[in-house]
Amino acid sequence: MHVRTAHPGFFRRVLRHAWVDLVPLVRGEEAAPLSNREAQLWALVLTSRRVPHRLRRLPAERGGGFAVMVQEWFADRAAREIELYFEENRPEPAGTDLPDLRPVGGLEPTLFGLALLVLSYWAYSRTYPSLGLYPDLWVRLGSADAGAILSGQWWRLCTALTLHADGPHVAGNAVIGGVFIWLAARRLGSGAAWMLTMVSGVLGNLFNSLVLGVHHDAIGFSTATFGAAGVLAGITPFGVGGGLHGLGSGSWPKRFLRFTRTALIPFGAGLGLLAMLGAGDGEGNTDLGAHLFGFASGLGLGALTGWAATRRGLPGKAADFRLYVAALLLPAAAWVWAWLA
Repeated sequence: MHVRTAHPGFFRRVLRHAWVDLVPLVRGEEAAPLSNREAQLWALVLTSRRVPHRLRRLPAERGGGFAVMVQEWFADRAAREIELYFEENRPEPAGTDLPDLRPVGGLEPTLFGLALLVLSYWAYSRTYPSLGLYPDLWVRLGSADAGAILSGQWWRLCTALTLHADGPHVAGNAVIGGVFIWLAARRLGSGAAWMLTMVSGVLGNLFNSLVLGVHHDAIGFSTATFGAAGVLAGITPFGVGGGLHGLGSGSWPKRFLRFTRTALIPFGAGLGLLAMLGAGDGEGNTDLGAHLFGFASGLGLGALTGWAATRRGLPGKAADFRLYVAALLLPAAAWVWAWLA
């Protein structure tokens, strides 16, 4: 309710600044005094609009609280500014569900996993003559040799992810892969992100071996790196981690078109990344097939995970921790299998 007062004369307003309480002008004559928080808010609004004002603490006999005092000259303008503020900042209707945009997984588990990757390279690249261990032995035993894989040495699908040609090779995979895994972990949790990344790498090596044939051989974590990029692209249309359903509501044709439009952007970004980083230097030093199949595997796994998560939710903290430990133990178990086979 807006109560207007009679305007005093010009000279009175100029020579004698009378201060009036703004609360009755905005809320009516019977309105209660403002709390300290409300008074500070009103003062902030008036300050932003450059309306002269002052705060006044009311005595206890008047009920306590605070009043916002303005000069009569600015009374109508001040009341208008306060009313406009509350109109523009009206609270959302009850029952509105806002997405929870807080990260699900943190950075520390990703850094720990990458540290293990770099540490494993440092360990196997050294020679241990007394044990008969040499870098070439690790490569012969664990590379993604397609002929050996198709002959039944399935551990190579995973062990090849832990082998690298040199320091820049492992450093590049750790940096680039770390970014994608960390971004996926923020949406899915560290355990789910690492497990999907490792499985994408394994599937990428498998499909690469099937397509390129028995004479193909490769090493490197880059297959899993592009798998992580595919996972990130696959879950994006579903809004996993934000509480949103990727298909939305409405008829199925509209929901499918909405999903397709949402999926095109991350899918195109992933293909652009593959074109920039996955094609190599033209001298045969980069396995384009492994990058392509790793990305495709991650894309499919990410889409399935996003579809399932929108219906059943993400794994809890305990389950996510178990997935994280299992993902880190997967290559260790593969190496044990390799040495015992």
